[in-house]
Amino acid sequence: MYVSVFMGPFARGPGEDIPLIDLCLEQAAQADKAGFAMVTFGEQHFNNYEPYCNPFMMGARLAPELKRAYFGTTICPLPLQNPLRLAENANILDVLMRGKFILGLSAGRVGFTPDFENFGLDPKDRDQIFATKYDALKQIWAHKYGDPPLAFDTPWFKGQLFGRMMPMSFRTGRPLHAIGTNTDATIKLIAASGTPVFLGPCQLKDAARKFALYRQAAAEAGYDAATIEDLINRSIVLHHVIVGETDAEAWERTEIMMGMNPLMNRRDDSRSLRQISEADETDPNLSEVERKNTEYVKSWVIAGSPETVARQILAHGEAGVPHVHTRFTVGAYNPDHIRASFTLFNEEVMPRLSPKQFAAPTGEGVREEYRAAVAGEVA
Repeated sequence: MYVSVFMGPFARGPGEDIPLIDLCLEQAAQADKAGFAMVTFGEQHFNNYEPYCNPFMMGARLAPELKRAYFGTTICPLPLQNPLRLAENANILDVLMRGKFILGLSAGRVGFTPDFENFGLDPKDRDQIFATKYDALKQIWAHKYGDPPLAFDTPWFKGQLFGRMMPMSFRTGRPLHAIGTNTDATIKLIAASGTPVFLGPCQLKDAARKFALYRQAAAEAGYDAATIEDLINRSIVLHHVIVGETDAEAWERTEIMMGMNPLMNRRDDSRSLRQISEADETDPNLSEVERKNTEYVKSWVIAGSPETVARQILAHGEAGVPHVHTRFTVGAYNPDHIRASFTLFNEEVMPRLSPKQFAAPTGEGVREEYRAAVAGEVA
């Protein structure tokens, strides 16, 4: 199994910004030592989530500390970016991480907070903005020093690329990148392009079906088995993970950490989170509120003793989903429970998983201009 960790905390106000940022840095360094394949930070604006705001700054801060783990962004909302600036940020982080970097992109979230409006964009244009800027980003990455200038003139992005990008990516061609979505049609397009997919939370049965759909689309696009396996290994599905010494303790911790999550309606559902997780969302006796709560908890949460949590994660690999993206910074700032859950996972769950890590790029995988410097570092 590949296991990654997402640092996605929630602050109740500016007084918690520094403690949460420090907690994320602390756990990122611990994750590297514990054998996680990747550490990721997201990008949020104006809403108390992920108060560090800028994942590229966090990646630069962590680059000297992450010896084996990759650094990733989950997720960078491309419509809010200037593609020229984004290419620079991705390239410098690719250099600092010596190629152990993957840029997760998405079309952004509409309705949660007015990000599009705050950045002067119309949310109804989201998909078209993403497509336009994604095409520009790929052109920028493909541009070589001495090539004719690139000019962009779109309703959402204007600019020109003279000279060269600095720095160039560490990896030959461009940094690794992935696209986040849970939509079947988009998953098929992503697979056909040879790009990993970053799934948001969903039940294992749904993740397994989506990964199978990805495999089929990649095969139909002509990718060989080894390439498809590498793409699948770099693809992820996200879950909140909450560990206790026993199943009962873990679910008590889950109630404390996320029992008041606004995405659930607990007012009209008297069940505990554990009871919700054990229910069948297809049960016709459930109310609509109960059904939605059940679907939410079963999609988002893996909770239990170390043995229970390890069994649930290993079940993903058995179902064809070999990379689970974990999140321990669940709910509002609660450092004691966050640290206790994460420590139990590192000490008692990870050894049960025999976690795998990704190799750093070498040889032809490294941009030719950088190979001599890399050889000197190794020597």
